[in-house]
Amino acid sequence: MIDFWSIIGSNPAQSGDDVRSTLDRIAGRLDELDASDLVTFSKELRGALHEIDRRALAEVPVVLAAGLELPQTSDHFLYARCACILAGRGAYDASLRSASEFTPFVKPFFQAAEGLLYLAPSVYEKKFGAEMGAVGGFSIESMTNGQGWVE
Repeated sequence: MIDFWSIIGSNPAQSGDDVRSTLDRIAGRLDELDASDLVTFSKELRGALHEIDRRALAEVPVVLAAGLELPQTSDHFLYARCACILAGRGAYDASLRSASEFTPFVKPFFQAAEGLLYLAPSVYEKKFGAEMGAVGGFSIESMTNGQGWVE
């Protein structure tokens, strides 16, 4: 049995370089897992992404350097949710309690957090010479958590 949040760890979230370093560290931890645990990690990631799929978080605007505010796209929101997860359990839980805690993760440089979606399948393929295949579980797409989108 794996501990999803121990694999993720607690990571700095100040730049795109932080995101890439964090993804590299997590990939190293995933490389120590067997096939079953890699699938379990992917399922738990899907569950965490689904849980944080909430209207209040999707409505946090992207603020560009010039002060221009833009709404998040569904892809941007997915990658912001990945960034929040990369920051660790504390940041994730805080974002579930308050949309203001999610605000840092909508910064444009966090789009690199998309890489979290591909880590376990990539490690799986390198280690076992085959694709991971369908994992099942929750959808990661924006607006699929019905409980998170009720008025």
